[in-house]
Amino acid sequence: MKRTFHAVLLALFLAAIGLGIFIHKLTASDVPLLPNQAFNSWYVEAKLSLDSQPLALSEEEDLPSTLRFHLPQDSQRYEIVKEDFINKGFDHQVETLNDAGNRVAVFTKQDATDSSEILFYRAIIRRKPTVKPGTEDVPISGRRLVDKELVRFGENTERVQDNLEENLPAAEIKALLNEAKKQSSDSLSFAKQIYQLALRKDDIRIQSIRRNLRKEESTAQLAAFLLNQANIPARVGNGIYLRSDEVYSTDFIRWLEIQVGDRWLAYDPLDLSFKEQDRYLTWWYGSDRVLQAQGANNIDLEVVVQPNTDNGLTRSIWRGRKVSNPFLEYSFLKLPLATQRVFQVLVLVPIGALIISILHQMIGLKTFGTFTPILISLAFRQTGLIGGIPLFVLVVIIGLLFRGYLNRLQLLIVPRLAAILTATVLVVGLLAVVMENLDINFGLSVSLFPIVILAMTIERAALMWEESGATETIIAGLGTVLAAVIGYYCLINDYVEHWAFVFPELLLLVLGVNILVGRYNGYKLIEYFRFRSLHRQLNQAEG
Repeated sequence: MKRTFHAVLLALFLAAIGLGIFIHKLTASDVPLLPNQAFNSWYVEAKLSLDSQPLALSEEEDLPSTLRFHLPQDSQRYEIVKEDFINKGFDHQVETLNDAGNRVAVFTKQDATDSSEILFYRAIIRRKPTVKPGTEDVPISGRRLVDKELVRFGENTERVQDNLEENLPAAEIKALLNEAKKQSSDSLSFAKQIYQLALRKDDIRIQSIRRNLRKEESTAQLAAFLLNQANIPARVGNGIYLRSDEVYSTDFIRWLEIQVGDRWLAYDPLDLSFKEQDRYLTWWYGSDRVLQAQGANNIDLEVVVQPNTDNGLTRSIWRGRKVSNPFLEYSFLKLPLATQRVFQVLVLVPIGALIISILHQMIGLKTFGTFTPILISLAFRQTGLIGGIPLFVLVVIIGLLFRGYLNRLQLLIVPRLAAILTATVLVVGLLAVVMENLDINFGLSVSLFPIVILAMTIERAALMWEESGATETIIAGLGTVLAAVIGYYCLINDYVEHWAFVFPELLLLVLGVNILVGRYNGYKLIEYFRFRSLHRQLNQAEG
């Protein structure tokens, strides 16, 4: 009784701390309570990996000596609230290049022996209060520039310009301009016709000019080049689309702008009209590369965009005041976005563990292992139930067949587990390859299954089959799948994901409930049904 009293006090104490911090966050800041309370700001993070593919150079030339990286800029719709750099071993300075407002961060290597191979740029972007949220979709006309792809930075616009001066396809350019003039009445309609001509990939004239531009997929750049040849001021805009959900390795979108009077109007491929660009966050103008490097040819670039949920922190920074709330300043929301993605999954594990504890201790559900179902639930978040459950069952059945064959060899337990693990990896790999060839979408996600857990599940199922028989093994297998499905539906809930990550102090309540469940020593729900017939017999005997 004394231990139970202490457990209850500890659980109440943990709950009080967690709820206190939770209420303080809600009342003293603008942290949203619900996941659908969208705030008008985003985190944008660029990661530059300088060792994506080592070159056969001397040690002094392993890392680039100078990096020039374009930075986002304020636009009609968005403004930059704050930006930070992590550049160990590099000096950095921000330069403004031209009238277009292009901003470039110049990183210069200080010490070759103490230089980091990863540089970070992080900014908080805020939608201006006078601008309404957009509802239009992103046009599928932008060029995919960044998606963890290997980008070569040896070429620059100066080399392209030199090539154009030496091999200018004058006849093709003149023919295209004349064709556009015949179908246009003013500069705007002329620009529309030029853009439509630039979309003709099968046109021999277009192909010739693209080869000289060395930008065979950039319609906006080709159109801007042709308009400049016709003495119409035109430029290429580059930016990203800020979505309402997280985008890992986003794309840069290119668009065409022409100058009309003192304004620059962007061409909208959706409604074929010219208007001031207010759809994207402008990153830079021109045909330059987003990144140029001296001393290296291969650099990996990732751009991550994530909606900002700590609006109180954003507003405080925007107003120029130091953040006074330590629960915002020292929170998961201050971590790099890639690290946040890891913790968005990790904070769900205690909730899944609580579910399994209740199913085991109070319901009496039998499973293979204690926390195996919750790990399988996390895998189901990637594969989905429709693809995940058949894959799980298939791998376990194949593993059991292989385990039965190994049983005849009478192997020791550790080598036997290692052999099952190897066979599991081979089976999962084979399924992934086969499903990819069959164009089955979840084939690639099968590798996300916890391979070691699958191997241990196969071993536990085989031992239970030998000790308790096929019936108990099937019941435990069905219980494992049922627990995994219950955990899956809890973990994919938007409210659970939001509260666990934005309010991690609520995990103290989860800890308190776990302590209370641990002190429960009454009948399990299944036992009530098991002993109900016996209870009836006793009542009849007493009667």
